[in-house]
Amino acid sequence: MSGGFAADHGSGSGEVARAFLVELERWTAVDRSASLPALRTGLLGWLRAAQAAQPSMALIHQLAARALAVVDTGAGRHDSPADLRAALALSCATERDDLARARAGVVRQALALLSGTGGWIATLSASGAVRDALLEAHRAGRGPRVLVAESRPRREGRALAAALAAAGIPVWLVVDAALPLVLSQARMVWLGADAITERGVINKVGSFAAALAAREHSVPVYALAERRKFIAAATGALKIVEMPPAEVWATPAPGVEPRNVYFELVPMELLRGVVVEDAVLPPGEASAVARERPLPAELSGA
Repeated sequence: MSGGFAADHGSGSGEVARAFLVELERWTAVDRSASLPALRTGLLGWLRAAQAAQPSMALIHQLAARALAVVDTGAGRHDSPADLRAALALSCATERDDLARARAGVVRQALALLSGTGGWIATLSASGAVRDALLEAHRAGRGPRVLVAESRPRREGRALAAALAAAGIPVWLVVDAALPLVLSQARMVWLGADAITERGVINKVGSFAAALAAREHSVPVYALAERRKFIAAATGALKIVEMPPAEVWATPAPGVEPRNVYFELVPMELLRGVVVEDAVLPPGEASAVARERPLPAELSGA
């Protein structure tokens, strides 16, 4: 699997998930399986390849589980392959609507955290949920100001900074190592999340250092994430993998081995809470929810 959502390592996980649904719709449109077992086998292979392409993103794992459940439910009714493909396509449209509603709910909950106007909010990388919440806070007259770390090696934080500035939000952009230095000026830290496990939040590398610095400065840290991003930490398919070392140094000096890790775990105890679509969950409750979200065995990677 190459191209499309599989090769997207710069967008937020919500945008990658929506692209996943588009590609799944395309799969249903070209599948020509003549039997239920053949369709299920083909779909399972496609879903596993999607998981392997974005192993750190819980939304991909959970949407894959939902797609497999749709097919198994239809098979239990003895639906035809054509009916199953139609059900899958309908499920993709429904999932898109659900993701949009969930994102809107996360934004509302995040805005409720803000008191007064003009406070600095720190973030890094290019979380779609954080972007949307900041833009909505600006539209609501809350006057947010934003500290953004550029997020090396791909520097997707620059795109976030540009989008916020274009909307009229004051933005400081700093190199990743400088974010802990300026965090003392922030009212809070908003992190995106590629996955929420009982152990903590998987997000772009640099998040752990930011959370540690925030604790030292008594600045609360929140992760913004839809409930669909919760997943059990023991899920074998959920992985943090190394990326191409050339992104760090294309022509390294002799004897130097660049290492390129995009994601890391922020321990749950460093968070004030996890902002979901209908609540702000304290760390203990967030851990309990994640623990109860295992994948089916065929997709768990166990």
